Amino acid sequence: MTRVSRRSFLGLSFAAAVTWSVGEAVPAEAGGPDAVARLFQIRGGRRAEEVFPQSVASGDPAPDGAVLWTRVAPDVARATPTVAYEIAADPAFASPLVRGVATAEESRDFTVKVRVAAQALKPWRTYHYRFIVGGTASRTGRFRTLPAPGASLSGLRFGYISCQDYTNGYYTALRHLAEEDVDFIVHLGDYIYETTGDPSFQNAQVRTIELPSGRTRAETLDDYRALYKVYRSDPDLQRLHERFTMIQIWDDHEFANDCYGAYDTDTEDEQANYAPDRKLAAVRAWSEYSTAGARFDPSGGPLDALTIYRTLRFGDLMDLVLTDERTYRSGPPCGLREFFDRYLTPGCAERLDPSRTMLGARQRDWFIDQVTSSTATWKVWGNQVMCMQLKLLDLYIGRLFPQVKARYQGRSALGGRLEVFLNMDQWDGFPVERERILSAFRDVANFVTITGDLHSFGAGYLRPDFDDPAQPPVGVSLLGGSVTSSNLTEMATFGQGGWLVPPEADLTWALRGSNPHLEYFNSAAHGYVVMDVTPSGITATMKAVRSIRSAETPELLTLRTFRIGEGTTRLETVDRGARAASGAGR
Repeated sequence: MTRVSRRSFLGLSFAAAVTWSVGEAVPAEAGGPDAVARLFQIRGGRRAEEVFPQSVASGDPAPDGAVLWTRVAPDVARATPTVAYEIAADPAFASPLVRGVATAEESRDFTVKVRVAAQALKPWRTYHYRFIVGGTASRTGRFRTLPAPGASLSGLRFGYISCQDYTNGYYTALRHLAEEDVDFIVHLGDYIYETTGDPSFQNAQVRTIELPSGRTRAETLDDYRALYKVYRSDPDLQRLHERFTMIQIWDDHEFANDCYGAYDTDTEDEQANYAPDRKLAAVRAWSEYSTAGARFDPSGGPLDALTIYRTLRFGDLMDLVLTDERTYRSGPPCGLREFFDRYLTPGCAERLDPSRTMLGARQRDWFIDQVTSSTATWKVWGNQVMCMQLKLLDLYIGRLFPQVKARYQGRSALGGRLEVFLNMDQWDGFPVERERILSAFRDVANFVTITGDLHSFGAGYLRPDFDDPAQPPVGVSLLGGSVTSSNLTEMATFGQGGWLVPPEADLTWALRGSNPHLEYFNSAAHGYVVMDVTPSGITATMKAVRSIRSAETPELLTLRTFRIGEGTTRLETVDRGARAASGAGR
């Protein structure tokens, strides 16, 4: 494949930008002092949302800066492609600390994404930023820099979210999250959904989207870009981005449901599922619209165009290790012929193949090294799919899923008893690699996993062998519910779910009875998790909104609050909160 030049490479990933600290000489390539002064003049005229329809955002902080993002309206960018940006300690920008200029180009869908690093910006401080085009200023955003390497930190607070299907409801959970007192947000994937009306899980259709291709599934770069533009037009999502730095990774729906590598899972024919052009389009759109600091290089092809696994270090208190569980994984172990090859399945021999991988060898070795060599008090793994085992034993299958029981009559997995795994797309489809990784963490203190994907809240323990409840756990797993995407209770009322999903209370009872490592499970609510991290412990508060079906601001409920003490792997229930999010998500 032809290699692109460095100039073209940078043009496809970030806007060509010039940054300087105020008081320094203005770099010649910025256009000279007089020309630059005119760029920062705010003259009014057009409204901010007309010029910057997706508002502003920041991401991937560093001790001396962060990634800043916006998108300029095409008519404005074509007339005035040069974009100014400035950073200040005060929201009025009375004394700007950093200024810069960049360009909004059609090749990047008029997005502007710059990595700012400046000596004027100090570690673990909150700054304000804005963009200016043609005399119109954007809304003001905030970001917080990272602490200095190794700095002693008394505490930090962050929220994490995932799975925000625009069509399934309103972002009322994000409205509440934007008012929380946190330092940053972690987004664990499914920022967009590639489908706009999949009957298996999108029958609610609270809000609609039309793609440029006219299809109900994104196929082209224009389709994926259109999705991001619609999602980022939501005022609650915009408000969250404006108030907090967002650290992002992707999951499957940024490309295709249950995807792996450059394959989707739309048909049983794996060769027909190979979609490298579609994958590359999805990756390119994500690189343009996400707040991640990774650079996009199309010459790497669909798998190597963008590397998103990385570690962010918060002084001596916490290392946040983020992995990619889609790009390098093996395919589904039991095939794609039908629903029961991946869901509610007793599995197959291929599941135990030691060559199967979720992370790929290079990323796996990197990940193990990041965790085992960390000197931070807390090692927090931000991952996409549930690492804990999740299965149903024979006793519960017969009571809750008689059709499944009848389907597998005569089949057994252990001692003549039937057991089925809920989802082979999770780490249950990769048990050998999971055991290898978790075994490597036996001597690691304070290991915690935060996860999205399952559209459910949950908490439990990580063991190399989940079938041995006497085995000491190596860490704690915390599962966050979806922002809007259909949870299991909703799937019982429409679409593919139907009889496959029993009432939430019965399902929770069955899952906890079948999985001794599972302390809590709730798939009837939508919301987010707030993490308070101190040297003595982590407190995780799971919060849910009563409704996502109305644009009105709903009540916010606390579902559960857990604490993990430093040096322990025990979940202590601090607050049992609401018995259930009655009506949540309906």
